Amino acid sequence: MALLDDLLAHMRDTPELSDIQVVENEAVDDETFQFKVRATIVPNFLQIRFLADKDLKRYSFQLYSNHPLLRWDNSPHYPDLPNRPHHFHNQDNDVTASSLTGNLLADFDIVIAEIKKFMNLV
Repeated sequence: MALLDDLLAHMRDTPELSDIQVVENEAVDDETFQFKVRATIVPNFLQIRFLADKDLKRYSFQLYSNHPLLRWDNSPHYPDLPNRPHHFHNQDNDVTASSLTGNLLADFDIVIAEIKKFMNLV
């Protein structure tokens, strides 16, 4: 699956990430699939989930330790936010609009930049 391969290449090119693992990978065809990838970004972990089913595409990015720290997703449960359904949960679980678009590779770059700022890696 090209999207997963491209995401893994992006992750491998990110020096802060290690121990990259595909923990879930199921495909029916090129339009219907899901995967989950985890990586270490010391001392935390990054998990990326993606589900594609014809016209529906759902994603989530989560930075966590023993609890969620930062989360981005496009579940449609905050209809009043600008750029809905894309939204962000901070470490206090406050929800705000997100600049993500659902383009997994472009969004990955945005998420990594935000995680680096959060973890003072830049």
